[in-house]
Amino acid sequence: MIRATRKAIGKNDPSEDWKIVPTEHAEMYEDTAPPLAEVLRGARPGGLAKMYEDLNDRAVKARNNFKSTVVRADAAVFSTASLAALLLIAGGLQELLAGAGPWVVKIIGILGVVSVGLATMWLNQVSGGDLIKKWVNERAKAEGKRLTYFKAIMDGVSDEPSDQLLAFEYTRRFLLDNQIDYFRERGIEHGDAADIALKTSTRAVFLASTFTAVAGFLAWLEPQLAVIAGLGVIASAYATLAVSRSLVNLDRKNADRYRTAEDQLKERKLDIDTFREKIASGEKGAVKKFFEPIFVTLVADHKEFLAGAELNESAIGNMEERLRAARKPFDSDQSQDSGK
Repeated sequence: MIRATRKAIGKNDPSEDWKIVPTEHAEMYEDTAPPLAEVLRGARPGGLAKMYEDLNDRAVKARNNFKSTVVRADAAVFSTASLAALLLIAGGLQELLAGAGPWVVKIIGILGVVSVGLATMWLNQVSGGDLIKKWVNERAKAEGKRLTYFKAIMDGVSDEPSDQLLAFEYTRRFLLDNQIDYFRERGIEHGDAADIALKTSTRAVFLASTFTAVAGFLAWLEPQLAVIAGLGVIASAYATLAVSRSLVNLDRKNADRYRTAEDQLKERKLDIDTFREKIASGEKGAVKKFFEPIFVTLVADHKEFLAGAELNESAIGNMEERLRAARKPFDSDQSQDSGK
C-alpha cells in the first residue's frame, strides 16, 4: 500500500509544485488516487487555493514594488555622491578646464540637483508608502493560507489508511519536498549574493585607497591634482552601494535562515518511513503528528521574515543618511543661485 501510494502521488517537480492548483491536481490524480481527487474538488480546498493565489499575487507585486523602488533610490544616492565628488574635482581644475570650467561645474550641479530630487522622491515612496510592511504582511498571509490549505486536505480525507496515506504523500510532495527545494535554492542564491557584495565592496575600497594615494603623489608634483582624490570618493560610494543592496536584501541573514529551515525539514524527513508504516497500520493522527514540527518550522521562518522588516528599515535609514551627506554641495549651490 505504501509503495502504491508513493507511486500514485509521484516525485516532486521543483519547477511546478510550488503552485497550489487543486483542480489541476484533481485531474492529475483522477485515475491513480480517486479519493484524493474527490477531496481536491471540494469547496474548501478550492477556496483556500484561490485565496492563496490572490495573496501570493499581491505579495509578489508588493515585493517587486519595494525592491524596484529601493534599487532606484540607492542608485540615485550613489549618483548624488559621485556627482558631488565630480563637482569637487571640476572646481579644483578650473584653470586646466579654462573657459569650459564654469559650464562643467554648472552641468554637474544641475545633474546633482536632479539626482537629489529623484533619490528623495523614491526614498519617500519607500518610507511614506510603508512598502516594506505591505510586502512582508502580504507574504505572511499567503504562507499562512498555504499551510491552512494542506491542513484542509488532511482533514478532508477519510480515516482509511489508504486515504490517509494519499493525504500524507500529497503534502509530502507539494509542501515538504517543495519547501526543502525552495530553502536550498534561496539559501544558495542569498549566500552567493552576499559573497559577491563583499568582494565588490572590497575591490572598490582598494580602488578608493589607491586613488587617494595617487592623488597624494600627484599633489606633490602639482597641487591642483590633489582633487583626483575625488575619484576615491566615487569608489567608496560604490563600495557602500554594493553593501547597501545586500543589506536591503538581507542576503547574509536570509542565507542563514533558509539553510537552518532546510536542515530542520531534512531532519524531520528522516522519520518519513516510520510514519508511513504507522499510517498504513491504521494509527490515527499519525499524518498530522508527522507534519506538526514541519508546520512549526515554517511558521517560525515566517516570523523571522516579518522580523527582518526592521532590518530593512534600518538599511533604508542608512540610505537616507548617505543622501543627506551627499546632497550638501548641491544644497549650497541652490542657495547661492537663489541669492544671486
